[in-house]
Amino acid sequence: MPQQLVSPEEFLTKLEGCFSDPSSSSSVWLTHKRLTYNEGDVQMDDEENEDGPEYEVLIRCTQGDNKFSAKIPASSLSTFHATYGSLLKSSFAPLMRKRDKKKEKLRAEKLTKKRREVYVDLEVGQAGKRGKGRRQRQRKIKAQKKKEAERERIESQSNAQKASGES
Repeated sequence: MPQQLVSPEEFLTKLEGCFSDPSSSSSVWLTHKRLTYNEGDVQMDDEENEDGPEYEVLIRCTQGDNKFSAKIPASSLSTFHATYGSLLKSSFAPLMRKRDKKKEKLRAEKLTKKRREVYVDLEVGQAGKRGKGRRQRQRKIKAQKKKEAERERIESQSNAQKASGES
């Protein structure tokens, strides 16, 4: 099927039909490009050139053998893109995976709890020289040393961030 050139409004309705057609499982390809003519390419300057030519935008949709395109004049490009964007959002929204905010919140709470625990010292009491009490005391001492090392690492990172932020 040859490519059809349609109006911008008709393009949007056909595109909506491509997205809403449940029987078609083929991909939808969308292409945008600026139309230039045989007079050559335009120089892109930093300053706005008011008297220069305005170029149309060609937008194409391909879905299997169904191909259609539209030329959008530069003057109506912003309104076209607004309706085109809302069409894409509404057609992709049901297909997007929803974020699991509960898991994210639990993960953030767990991280803040862990950071708070780094600054709480363990109580290492005097226990016997042998047996279960000694092993518990040795574990607490080892855990305390680990917390102190973690504390130093966090402080060095925050100092490095402050130093990089000042320079």
